[in-house]
Amino acid sequence: MPREAYVLVVDDDPEMLALVSKVLDAAGYQVTTATDAWQEVVQAQGLRVGLVITDIQMPGGRSGVDAVRELRALPTLSPQLPVIFMTAMDLDAARRMVPFDPYVRIIGKPINFETLRAAIKELTGVDRPL
Repeated sequence: MPREAYVLVVDDDPEMLALVSKVLDAAGYQVTTATDAWQEVVQAQGLRVGLVITDIQMPGGRSGVDAVRELRALPTLSPQLPVIFMTAMDLDAARRMVPFDPYVRIIGKPINFETLRAAIKELTGVDRPL
């Protein structure tokens, strides 16, 4: 993930959004946020996004999975854009919602930041203490 690339964090829970953003920012990542799938797509279009960390279930009729599908179809983003889905759902149920993809990881909530760190390293090669 290039240094100037952003990590886009998406969650409809303001406390979760603030916590994940604060931890990533303190670790030296450039962070931007969105609170729903629609904002996720709009926000990503104007920035150089190198990683998306998104909730799966969000209000508004569109999921994080829907938003990622739209993001990867944009000509300005890679179809291999790395994505970490975070969810309070049962992880087996979440895996059934998310098609297999080597550029995707799924982690549970509450967030274990060592698990998040490992997922970021696997997907981007960047390893910073969280």
